[in-house]
Amino acid sequence: ARSRSSGVASIGRREGDPRGRTRSPGIEAGAMGNGKSVPLDTDPRCETLAPIWGPFVDAFVDTLHAKGGAVHPPPPRELRRGESRGRRASDGDADDAAKRLAEAHALRSPGSPGSVFRPAAERVVAIGDLHGDLNKATRAFRAGGLIDSHGKWIGGATVAVQVGDQLDRGGDEVAILYMLERLRKEARDAGGELIVMNGNHETLNVAGRFRYAFEPGIEDFRRWRGRQLLGAAMKAKCGEKPGGCAIVGAAAAAAAIDRKAEKNGEPRIESRGRSGNAPPPGSAPGRMYADTGPGSTMPRLAALAPGGPMAKRFLAHQPVVVAVGSTLFAHGGVLPHHVQYGLERINQETSEWIRGDAKPGPPPVHVSGGRSVVWARDYSWPQRHKCDCGVLRQTLDGLPGIDRVVVGHTIQQPEGVNAACDGRVLRVDVGMSEGCGGSEPEVLEILRDGAEIARLRWDCKGGRAVREPVTGSLGATATTVVASVAEAGVKPPEEPVN
Repeated sequence: ARSRSSGVASIGRREGDPRGRTRSPGIEAGAMGNGKSVPLDTDPRCETLAPIWGPFVDAFVDTLHAKGGAVHPPPPRELRRGESRGRRASDGDADDAAKRLAEAHALRSPGSPGSVFRPAAERVVAIGDLHGDLNKATRAFRAGGLIDSHGKWIGGATVAVQVGDQLDRGGDEVAILYMLERLRKEARDAGGELIVMNGNHETLNVAGRFRYAFEPGIEDFRRWRGRQLLGAAMKAKCGEKPGGCAIVGAAAAAAAIDRKAEKNGEPRIESRGRSGNAPPPGSAPGRMYADTGPGSTMPRLAALAPGGPMAKRFLAHQPVVVAVGSTLFAHGGVLPHHVQYGLERINQETSEWIRGDAKPGPPPVHVSGGRSVVWARDYSWPQRHKCDCGVLRQTLDGLPGIDRVVVGHTIQQPEGVNAACDGRVLRVDVGMSEGCGGSEPEVLEILRDGAEIARLRWDCKGGRAVREPVTGSLGATATTVVASVAEAGVKPPEEPVN
């Protein structure tokens, strides 16, 4: 503690002062946090700190959100007029490093879902609904040979598709979103890809419908709000803007909340700082930005409503329909009228709504209602005779080159991952989250664009993946035990996940 204190005090110390007194312009040790500190970037000897302070705070807050999981920090901000780097010898190297970080950070939230139709891959792994259970999500990724015991990507060139429903029914929703974001980058760096999709529970939350959000999930977003404002306050101490630590963005939702409260004669609630006169850094006036105590859904709404910071960062670029080679993926199901409307158009309009770029109003029709791509159950009834194989054939006929569809949304128990309609539909929601029954995780594996199809589950006791046939599928392989996926060159895990 003594060394840390002396280190802070020395920042503002003048040369030749034996008593180590701090003089203006400088920083008093212990002044940070008591309202008396001078912004760090006003001290010429601290000019190198300001550009990296914001990224440091972002990485710190993101790590809190991720529950300790590693995050990829953003790059230093560009220098303002009058600022200098301090060290001139390595300016070129610093520029190159900053550029690489900036490019990686931009890919974190690309803003657009990208093309619906992606090239075929040697190996594809499909993961079902996660529903706020970080432990089960981790085990599912291990079953697929995608991560090691430390949570790092080892899937190589594998293309993994998580078919939606990261949110609701659990208390780890925020951490799961951060984990998936990190793995997207690690997969890309390794030559693979992780495609994360939106399901009906993502669109429900963006629409402000929280009936499936359990109490731990409500509190999860209250913690998110507190950590965001902590980061914004830390940045303000250095004269930096809130940036990624803001809780604002969903302007239309905030205005609607205040109008409704006013119409009902409710008193206006402001989000105020400690002084009581203005909102704290990163916040804004209004009921939605004020935390009204345990059980409040306002922090969740601020995060996930159209244009909200979590909606824009994590959900806006996630597709609701995507194809890898000859396999189509959708959370609920793709029906003939979706094909006629246009799958690219469905993704784009859904993305615009989540980003807050669309006209305020209800969700797009293709992500709401029982016949939408995220709600349809035509192909996912556990009772195979209920599956509408005729509609499925009609849908596939309208999509040349597509042979099968993978869906989540409907829990497939007690059977687990299975196929119907002569293998034309594969169902991967096994109800793994503790909020959905707590079944053991299973994932789907597709090799060589459909030449082999199997399911994988993680054997905790043996510390290995077990490959089994997919019931209902034509040409299923025999049950085998594999320490790793040989086709992908995956290194065997070092230890089981408990």
